[in-house]
Amino acid sequence: MHRALSLLTVLFFTLLTGCSIAPRMPLSEDGAILDTSKPLYLMSVVVKNEYKQRYQPRILNVMLTKNDGSNKPEHRAFRMDDRGTIAPSTDDGSTTYLVRFSTEQAPHSLVGLFSVAQAFPLSPFYFVPLHADIPKSDKGVHYLGSVKAVIRERKDGEFRAGPPAPLIDQAVGGASSGTFDIEIADAYTSDIELFKKTFAPLKDVEVNKSILGQWDRAKAQLYWEQN
Repeated sequence: MHRALSLLTVLFFTLLTGCSIAPRMPLSEDGAILDTSKPLYLMSVVVKNEYKQRYQPRILNVMLTKNDGSNKPEHRAFRMDDRGTIAPSTDDGSTTYLVRFSTEQAPHSLVGLFSVAQAFPLSPFYFVPLHADIPKSDKGVHYLGSVKAVIRERKDGEFRAGPPAPLIDQAVGGASSGTFDIEIADAYTSDIELFKKTFAPLKDVEVNKSILGQWDRAKAQLYWEQN
């Protein structure tokens, strides 16, 4: 078993037990004011389980890493909120998540998204591996793109859609026996319209386009195998 499986298991339970500690995403509260002192990033996310369709993931956290050149990168998590959860909002009935996070003006990577599916009596966990460098940006609001992550059956040693434990939950929900196909697209017009409709402080704000690079499966696979 790859050490990455154990690492992900630890990360899942750490984030879940500390879910109330991780800060909520910006603009979560009524009357929230837009903080213009540091960059704010926006992206839409759809996660769909086409392999085990009874178990549709719900995003819990987005995980970032601050790349300051040290041997121990600083990890940060932002908690998904109800305000940014739009369901159903696509032709196939999938939930769209309006992800927001802010960072200091320093190099950061978007590591991935933690999620859970709940179909009584099981609750499998998943990790969407993005491993994307966030484009360097000045103060202001920046759009990173539209992420679509689809779980399918895993083949020939591909990285898993989630850790292998707990065994029954992860197997039945397709987390340990599935993998992700991920696309990052530019849906600026429709996404920004939805963001401004949902979050009043963004209504009259100019949003810059800073689309993430194309998703790299080989990079996600290598990370899985070597960590």
